[in-house]
Amino acid sequence: MLLLSSIIAANLAYYWFVTKSGVHEQETPLSTDSKKPLVVPPPMDSLGQGTRMPTPEELEGEARYNDQQVVKASESLNDPNPAKRVGGVEQLSAFPTPESEQILVNTLGLDFDAEVRRAAAQSLSVFKQPSQKTVTALLTALQDDSEAVQREALNVLAGIAGRMENGTPPFQSLLANLSNQARAKRMKAGVRQSLLAFLKDQQPSSFSSHYTTAPH
Repeated sequence: MLLLSSIIAANLAYYWFVTKSGVHEQETPLSTDSKKPLVVPPPMDSLGQGTRMPTPEELEGEARYNDQQVVKASESLNDPNPAKRVGGVEQLSAFPTPESEQILVNTLGLDFDAEVRRAAAQSLSVFKQPSQKTVTALLTALQDDSEAVQREALNVLAGIAGRMENGTPPFQSLLANLSNQARAKRMKAGVRQSLLAFLKDQQPSSFSSHYTTAPH
C-alpha cells in the first residue's frame, strides 16, 4: 500500500508540473519537411560529366561492340525456324549500322516467310536517314504477296516522308514513286486505300482523281 501511494503521489506531482509549465505530452505529427531525405550536392568536379563528349577510344569500343552484335544477330537469320529469324531481325534494329541496314533490306526482299519480311520492314523504320536502297526495297515491298508486309512497308515509307521537308525534291520524288505504286495490280485493296488517303493528305490540291480507281 505504501508503494502504491508513492506512485500515485508521484503521478499527481508530474501532472501538476506539466499543467503549470505548458508542456504537453501529445505527439504532434511530423511535418512534410521533416521527412525529406537530406540532399547532398554532388562534388563540383563531377558536374557536367553526363554531357561530356565521348573519347575516341570510347567511340571505337562502341562501334566494335555494335559490329559484334550485328554479326551475332545476322547468324540467326540462317535459322530454319521463322521465329528465330524474326528475333534476329528485331535484334538488328537495336544496332542501326550500315551493315545491319543492308542485311534488313536483303531479308525484306528474300526471306520466304511473310512474318520475317514484315519484321524486316518494321525494323527499317529505326533508320532516320535511310539509304536509297532501303527506300527502293520498301517501295518494292508494296507489291509483296502478304498484305501485312505491304502495310508495314507503307507505314515505314509514310514515316520517312513525314521526316522530309514538304515540297523538296526528295519529298516530291518519294510521293511520285508512291503514286506509281498505287497503280500496282498486286497491291491489296485495303493497302491501296490507305496509300491513296496518305497521298491525298500530302498533296490535296494536286491529287489526281484517277488514282481513286483500282487498276485494271
